[in-house]
Amino acid sequence: MKKSILNCSLSLAFAPLLLSAGFSHAAQTESYYLIEEIPLEAANGLAEGDGNINVTAASEDGNYVAGNALTFRSPFRFYDFSDRTTYDYGCQYASEVCNLFYYGTGSFYELYRDRLRDQSSKLYKSNVLAFISERNISGAHTDGKNIPPLPTWDTVNEKLYVFDDISNDTYTTDTRVNSINGELGWAVGYDSSPFTSDTGSSYARDFIQRGFAYNLSTQAKITLLPTAFNSSGDLADDKGGLSSGLQIIEKDGRTLVIGLASVSYSNSDSFGECQTGNRENYYRCSGFHTQAWAWDITDALDGDQVTGELFVDGYVRSRYGNAPNFNLIKDYNGEVFVGISSDDVFDSTNGSRGRATFYTDNGDGTYKLTKIPNIAIDGDNDQFEDSVTHTWANAINNQSLVVGNLRYVEVKSRNRPVEGFVYDNEENSENYQEVRWPLRNKPFSGANSEFSDINDSGIIVGWRDGDGEEQPSYNGTTRRQTGMILDYNRFLEGNSSYTWTLNQLTCYEQNGEPQIPLYRFEYATHINDEGEIFANGYHYETAEDFVNGVNPRAVLLKLVRNPAVTDIDNLAVCPQIEEVKYERKGASSLWLALLLLPVVFVRRFIKH
Repeated sequence: MKKSILNCSLSLAFAPLLLSAGFSHAAQTESYYLIEEIPLEAANGLAEGDGNINVTAASEDGNYVAGNALTFRSPFRFYDFSDRTTYDYGCQYASEVCNLFYYGTGSFYELYRDRLRDQSSKLYKSNVLAFISERNISGAHTDGKNIPPLPTWDTVNEKLYVFDDISNDTYTTDTRVNSINGELGWAVGYDSSPFTSDTGSSYARDFIQRGFAYNLSTQAKITLLPTAFNSSGDLADDKGGLSSGLQIIEKDGRTLVIGLASVSYSNSDSFGECQTGNRENYYRCSGFHTQAWAWDITDALDGDQVTGELFVDGYVRSRYGNAPNFNLIKDYNGEVFVGISSDDVFDSTNGSRGRATFYTDNGDGTYKLTKIPNIAIDGDNDQFEDSVTHTWANAINNQSLVVGNLRYVEVKSRNRPVEGFVYDNEENSENYQEVRWPLRNKPFSGANSEFSDINDSGIIVGWRDGDGEEQPSYNGTTRRQTGMILDYNRFLEGNSSYTWTLNQLTCYEQNGEPQIPLYRFEYATHINDEGEIFANGYHYETAEDFVNGVNPRAVLLKLVRNPAVTDIDNLAVCPQIEEVKYERKGASSLWLALLLLPVVFVRRFIKH
């Protein structure tokens, strides 16, 4: 049997790419960031996981991280059917490229959607696999050159079991961790109900998604119940309803989970179409109208089921009966929540659009919502609703700076880009209510940039198009994304140097030569106030594979600041490393683009 890509020896993980001595001498020998790899192993429910892994939550102290592994390939990297911004935008690429995502073994349609459609006659298998890891310090970086020994993390070697039973032969639930609060000691998210059968040939489950709170120390599990909306008052008559834990906070001495819960069906047949309808009807999910909800788990014990209450009233706009309504909380700075609220722009079953929103306290335990103003396209804003699918706010810091994103549905320079924004919500700021776009149209019109998190120093993390990724995406192919940071204060000051890729910040010098660890950082999702970053990416065993972007091993990474390097303007001099441009006789340009697709090179946790 071929060995798993997750079981490769870490002794190779820091074999660097040695760069030519022709480059100018490095300014300093150590890297700005030091790398910690969170080891993954294919076992105990993770064996079917694809190389498509992401960080979904991290504690503020940097000692806990949670992630997801999907069993299927998809154009929707962060797929979560209770968050429409993660999938309700289709596939813009050439048909040959979209078909790679949608069709064939291990694809979105032929694996994930077909398993849902066949759920009553075939035992469903888990497709969204969650896991949590804790940092155990047993070593330290010794010389700032990204070589061992390193602080170590617990090996991730099993999925998180919430409502599923570890003793089952087949795992049948889909799980996600949305937030971790290390100080309070809880992680929150959702899981689905296990499938069961009385006959052995017909299967059913009690609910498609239910929130949980998971104690990091005791592994106690609390169920977050939605409230029945039918006349019987029985959740079974609501198909079990739907709920999810999104944030865990302390307020007035109480431990509260803030999340979402179902309040009615979004359409008479949307639930059925979401679960067992045609493959293409995934956009009908989740099948419910949902609302922001709060659960008090202060006194809850392991196994308790806790009922919650309405947290927010209303939506940005709700005027049509068919469009799904939702509020989804993403972050909290101690006073203000930020996230997404629905605006039913069109009277159709997918006519809702997410709008970046902040939520403020009414003084009675409930919150009111306000759509973030002044978010605009760089064009005719009378056409905003026709040009944009979703806007959403991801994070807010203690200076009330909000980071979020806008996704185009109209084509802009041969792409439907995502563009990151910063909104200033501080009333005493000279920039109050201004929206800035630090990477819009940089380095060219239609470039992608996505902002995921911001810390109290104004450092933003996210991702953008990789260097050299300039090919058309609309009716074309994908662009490789690269993790990056952005110093917002430098941007405001007019400093021309305000953003860097993570690969730039992990380069170092050894024996007078600049070197790059053989990692490609992809999606940087979290940053804390110590400047520690969590990201996913890929490791390559050889420099040739690194340059060509082939044979990657999927990894989760934590970057920690190197205390010996304090000047970001005086980094080791490392050139941009772009993919080799393939040239094959008789091959069409589209086929060459397909050869470079990341999906082609994805390695599963276990190769068969």
